[in-house]
Amino acid sequence: MYYIGIDIGTSSLCGVIYNPETKSVASISKDNKANIRSSLAWESVQDPSLIMDTVMEILREFTDQYADIKGIGVTGQMHGILYVDEKGNALSPLYTWLDGRGNLPFNGHRTYVERLSDLSGYSLATGYGAVTHFYNLQNNLVPAKAVKICTIMDYVVMKLAGRSTPLTDYANGASFGFFDLKNLCFDTASLEKADIDSSMMPDTVEAGVLAGYFADKIPVYAATGDNQASFLGSVGDIAHSIHITVGTSSQLSVYSKDFVKVEQLDTRPFPGGGYILVGAALCGGLSLTVLKSFFANTLKLFGATTDDSIDLYEKMTVVAESAVSNDFPVVETTFNGTRLEPSKRGAIFNISTTNFTPENLITGFLKGIASELYAFYERIPDEIKKNKNTLVGSGNGLKKNPLLAKIIENRFNCKLILSERDEEAALGACFLHVDGDGCNYFA
Repeated sequence: MYYIGIDIGTSSLCGVIYNPETKSVASISKDNKANIRSSLAWESVQDPSLIMDTVMEILREFTDQYADIKGIGVTGQMHGILYVDEKGNALSPLYTWLDGRGNLPFNGHRTYVERLSDLSGYSLATGYGAVTHFYNLQNNLVPAKAVKICTIMDYVVMKLAGRSTPLTDYANGASFGFFDLKNLCFDTASLEKADIDSSMMPDTVEAGVLAGYFADKIPVYAATGDNQASFLGSVGDIAHSIHITVGTSSQLSVYSKDFVKVEQLDTRPFPGGGYILVGAALCGGLSLTVLKSFFANTLKLFGATTDDSIDLYEKMTVVAESAVSNDFPVVETTFNGTRLEPSKRGAIFNISTTNFTPENLITGFLKGIASELYAFYERIPDEIKKNKNTLVGSGNGLKKNPLLAKIIENRFNCKLILSERDEEAALGACFLHVDGDGCNYFA
């Protein structure tokens, strides 16, 4: 028997097929080519029909090769939304989590995020579904026939399952904002205070609930967020692990049986019960992309050329590993701001006449990524933190950079165990739906 997991990322889509009896995994990865060019610098939108086409390509490749498929699980980029009509057809682009409209001035002074946070009492950020929807309402951008908003993974599940209305699990629901984390439902009273019609929100369900059948035979289950799925796909012992993932952004996640609210951390519902406390940095691997572009542009400025076969990322790692200084530039990698301070920018300081070298600068960037993650960890209450004794790492930004892994290990003073498999989020989407047939999907 086999289970399929689909992860709809911002820059790529991945599918895995998992056999719980043999623990074998095969994967397919495809670029996400759905980005829509915009003349607005703050706008980030994608074409949901192109995303759906790519999902179907992955499913066709799997179903052509494998029989006895028992279920399809889906995960993907959180916070973003699109609008659908009464038949479940998309009426808008996908407004992704990177969309910046919430940080624009509202009525000429305060931002839309600040206005909505004041109205609701919730801590919100640009890119959250409710913030995007609020902006669109205020600027007459909501399609006339729209009846629901949903995440991209909820949209894909709806289409695969042959539904006309979307379902969202508690994790994805919470990513919209205006979500009562204790009672696991949208806060309809607060939505109405902000003049947001609560009927536009999708119905909420537990992750893994049967949503319908693909091709009238393969069960399709309600999606969950990629943060939760990645945690499931990476961590064997959820109660005692600290999970770090580094991709375009970076995140630190720990499990908590009980609801707790911690400043600068997100509290997110976890499939099967409990919560994960999440510190989300807007720049993780993106920080190194910024530095790589700086080096490439410097070479170009001085008339040097680089062979296409030269991997600057690899060179950066090798060069930095040769650094022997104990006096590095200190780098704050908040180049895209933070959720609470979107206007904040990164910084480089502690520069001397002797330590401002390329290898030291690279090391400083890596230490900056680790320090931002460790700052999140320090905020976790002691009663939760005391039982966390396993540090688990995932994501290409970490797996492909052994020096970053070593620096994180040193910063946390704990051995870092890299997850054994790639495409952890897609695998986690599989794990939600494995039958109770005696197999242990955490093994």
